[in-house]
Amino acid sequence: MELSDLKLKENPFRTGPSINPKDLIWAGFPELKKKIEERLIFSMKTSPSRIVLNWGRYGSGKTHAANFYTKTDRIKVLNDEKSAKPSKNIKINLPRTSKDPVQSFFRSFLGQISLSDIKSNFDLVKNALLEEESIDAIIEVNSNDTIISDLFKLIISDDNIDQFQAIEAYLFGDATKGTLVKLGLPFGLKDDEQIVNFISTYVNCITFEKRVFSSFTLWLDEFEDIDTLNKQSQDRITTFLRQLFDKTPNNFLLFLNFTPKTFFNIEDLSIILGEALSTRAKIRIPFEVPSIEEAIQYVEELISPQLDKPEDKYGPFENEETLKYVLDNIGNLSIRKINEVFSLIIELAILMEKDKIDIEFIRSVKDEIPSFES
Repeated sequence: MELSDLKLKENPFRTGPSINPKDLIWAGFPELKKKIEERLIFSMKTSPSRIVLNWGRYGSGKTHAANFYTKTDRIKVLNDEKSAKPSKNIKINLPRTSKDPVQSFFRSFLGQISLSDIKSNFDLVKNALLEEESIDAIIEVNSNDTIISDLFKLIISDDNIDQFQAIEAYLFGDATKGTLVKLGLPFGLKDDEQIVNFISTYVNCITFEKRVFSSFTLWLDEFEDIDTLNKQSQDRITTFLRQLFDKTPNNFLLFLNFTPKTFFNIEDLSIILGEALSTRAKIRIPFEVPSIEEAIQYVEELISPQLDKPEDKYGPFENEETLKYVLDNIGNLSIRKINEVFSLIIELAILMEKDKIDIEFIRSVKDEIPSFES
C-alpha cells in the first residue's frame, strides 16, 4: 500500500524541522503569522532597530517560523507588496557548549553571508550612490574601527583571487604574518568588539538609507541554550548582542527564539539576557498552545497541498470528527506533537492497509501512539 492509496501525494506531517524550501509551508495560525509579519514590515518601512522575543514551549513552531521566513520567498512577497527594497534574512543557532561562542557565532554568520555576498552587496550600494558620495566614506562613518574600515575597503576594491582567499582566511581566524603582510593589516580580528564592528559595518552599509536593502533580520534560534555555557561565556554573548544592537541603530531586526524551562517565567528573562539586553527586548510574540479549533485548521491546511483531489478535504481521514478525536486524546497540544502523531497514524494506516482513517481505526491503534491517553 502506498500514500497514493490514502489520497495523498506525500505525507503532509513532518516530524522534524525541514530546511528544504519546497517543504516549508505556513499552515494555520493566521494571528501568529500576522504578528511576525507586522514586525518584518515595520523593519522594512521604518528605521529603528528592534529586538523581538519569540516565546513559547518546546515544539511550538519557533524554529519552523525562522526557517519559513529565511528559506522561502515569503519575505520577497512582503517586500513586493509593501514596495520595499529587498531584505536580508538569516537564521543562526546559538552556539552550544562552545569555548568561544562569539567566534562560533561569527563563523555561522560567514557561513550564510559569504565574502562573495558581502562584495556583491557592497557593489550594489556603490552603484546606488550619488555622484558626490563615496563608498569609502560610508564605510568609514559606519565602521567604528580603522582595521575594519580598511578590511572592507580591501574586500570591495579587488577581484584578485589570491587576495580574496587571504581575506577569507583572515576572517576565519588566520592571523599569520604572511596573511597580515599580504593584506597590509597589523593584526587579526582579535576580540569580540571587532567582530561586532565587522557585522555592524556590513549591516549599516548595505541598509544605508534603505537604497538597496530595506532591512537585515537575524533569527537567533534556541536562545535558551545559553544556559549550557559557563557564566563568562554567557556574559560574552549577551554583551556581544547588546553591542551589536547598539552599533546597528537602524534597519536591524533581531528575533530571539526562546523556549522557557519548566517553572521559568518571562519576568525572569533579565537573569538570562542581562538587564541591558532584556530592557531592549520590549516586543514579545507568544507562540501559544493551540486550541482544538486552531489545531484542526492547522491539520487541514497541511493536508490540502498534498491531496490528489482537492474535493477530498480531509484526505485519508473520514471527517473533522476524526481529527478532533485524535486531538482531544493526545494531551497538551504542540505543533511538533501534532505532526508526530498524525504522521505515525498515516504510517500505521499504510502498514495495516487501511485506506480510510476513521475513529474506529484510531481506537484500534491507540496503544501504538505514545502520547495517546487511554
